[in-house]
Amino acid sequence: MPSDSDSKKPPAGDPAESGSIDVGFSGPNLSAAPELIGPDDSAPMTTGGVKVAVSTREPTGPHSPGRSRRITGLVQGAASGAVEKLGSGIETIGEGVSKLGDATRKVPLVGAGVARLGEGITKAGESIHGLPRVAQTRRGRLLVRSVIVGFALVALWIVAIVGLQIHGNDTPDFRPAAEEILVKLSKGTTAIDEIYEHASPRFQEMVRKERFVDDMTDLDVTVGKFLELTAINDTLVTNGPTGRVGRVSLTASYQKGLCTGSISFHWDQGQWKLLGIGLELPPQLKVTREQREQRVAACADPMDLRKCEIHRVSDTILHQLHEEHAGEVWDAAADVFKKQETRTKFIELQHERRATLGAYKRILNVTEAKVISGTSATFDVLAEFEKSSGVRVVFTFERVAKADPWQLRSFKVALPMPRADDDKPIVTPADAGVPAPRTPAPPHH
Repeated sequence: MPSDSDSKKPPAGDPAESGSIDVGFSGPNLSAAPELIGPDDSAPMTTGGVKVAVSTREPTGPHSPGRSRRITGLVQGAASGAVEKLGSGIETIGEGVSKLGDATRKVPLVGAGVARLGEGITKAGESIHGLPRVAQTRRGRLLVRSVIVGFALVALWIVAIVGLQIHGNDTPDFRPAAEEILVKLSKGTTAIDEIYEHASPRFQEMVRKERFVDDMTDLDVTVGKFLELTAINDTLVTNGPTGRVGRVSLTASYQKGLCTGSISFHWDQGQWKLLGIGLELPPQLKVTREQREQRVAACADPMDLRKCEIHRVSDTILHQLHEEHAGEVWDAAADVFKKQETRTKFIELQHERRATLGAYKRILNVTEAKVISGTSATFDVLAEFEKSSGVRVVFTFERVAKADPWQLRSFKVALPMPRADDDKPIVTPADAGVPAPRTPAPPHH
């Protein structure tokens, strides 16, 4: 029989037997309502720690972090307000330009462009207006600083490049020098001669003075007096083996039209000197070679001694030099001629030429005879002398007015080359020690 102790044991599978606690779960068949837990039971449990009260009041003083943050905040606020106002103003301008574009939209090539410009200005204003809001965040401030530094570096780089270019290409202003040259070229032979004397040595080596004077005088006759330098079209300065050279392209106004051309300069002895000049005539003033020769012809027949004044003056000078009146020729010459050589030197040279060529006889042929503007003349001839024939003699004359007498400006005589046997004495066979050839005897009959 079972004992009392066995009867008191829990049945097999009973949770109490295994020491576990029976926990009930709610389910769909459970009709009992859940019991609510009071606030006291759900409150956090207190520990043994000590609560510390921290003061929220910031330290004061001139160097306190709070003061710096407040000042920075005020500055940022003021700057942000100014930037926002600038952005708003730009937006207003953009809207106004957009309205103007809408009003002029029907105008070809204008309305659409104005409208797009207004839209662009509006977008720029919106971007500037939103810049302070971006700068309020840490990433935004970093972005703004990076943009400012980038713009500063780019600006410094551009300034450095422009400065180096300006310093490296220090192009002088040739306008005053060019204008002075053009003014003097219209003042006559004396001023033209002064320009030539002050020109670059390289220019004087390439261009003969008489040719330069004739060309510039003819230019004055063709286009009239110089009025003004209308425009400087281009300026160029180069450095080469021969030195520093500058060229200026220009447009000049004359009495008979506009001329385009260029003037070149050479840096010599610390100043810019004339190296070359070229002017292109207007189409309506084109002059052919035949027309120019006809216009500058000294006379209809340069060989006519009675009707050609230049021929008569040149023939008179040659006779005076033959008759040993070289001093009188020098006294009557122009001032430019007197500056070339002294009176004593001129008389001495003519004495040597007379001894070489002999007495003057006549002019055989006239190679060139021209008169420009009635104040400048050139007479190139072939003359006959006692000891030589066909000697080239070149005269240039000038005068202030057409009624004045011609004055000798330059005088050149091309002496003939000496022959190989001119100075060789005649040697007879007896002087050379050579026996004279024997004359054959006549035959005997």
